[in-house]
Amino acid sequence: MSSPDQPSDQGWRPRKVILLLVASLLGALGCQKTQLTTNFDRPFPLGAVNDVFWETQQTNAEAADFIFFDHEFKGQTSELAPGAKRHLEAVALRMQHVPFPVVIEQSPHNRRLALDEARRQMIVGQLVRMGVSDVEGRVVIAPAFVDGVSGVEGEQAYYSLFNGNVGGFNQNIGSIGRGRR
Repeated sequence: MSSPDQPSDQGWRPRKVILLLVASLLGALGCQKTQLTTNFDRPFPLGAVNDVFWETQQTNAEAADFIFFDHEFKGQTSELAPGAKRHLEAVALRMQHVPFPVVIEQSPHNRRLALDEARRQMIVGQLVRMGVSDVEGRVVIAPAFVDGVSGVEGEQAYYSLFNGNVGGFNQNIGSIGRGRR
């Protein structure tokens, strides 16, 4: 028999069941994974943003290699200048491996349509002669991707390098005390 000082096992059974249920419920609720989030985006990996910019610049520069400028033709003819023949060979070697069009720079204000078309046909004929296929649709007449510099602007830029005048600003930084003015 049990003594009056000790609780009976029968009174503890319902309590044990309730405690066991409460413990299992708390355990189930406490095991939920809490997601730690921030109020801002995580920074990109080092160079990820810049790399996209530089790749775009590189692609644009490669596309510019396929432009035949007005100065690469002899005068107002469709005949290539000597340096342009090497340019044409380089274009022919790379053309099968890149998606860029071959651009013939159109005349200023699109005034010489016949000359522009004659230059285009000459480039197409030379590329076909070199064994490049499917050139008819890839050789186009269009404005150059970059604006040219006039002779006067080029001369000013050239001489400004000797005068320390870069971009219109006199760059005599560090010349104090050296007698340079």
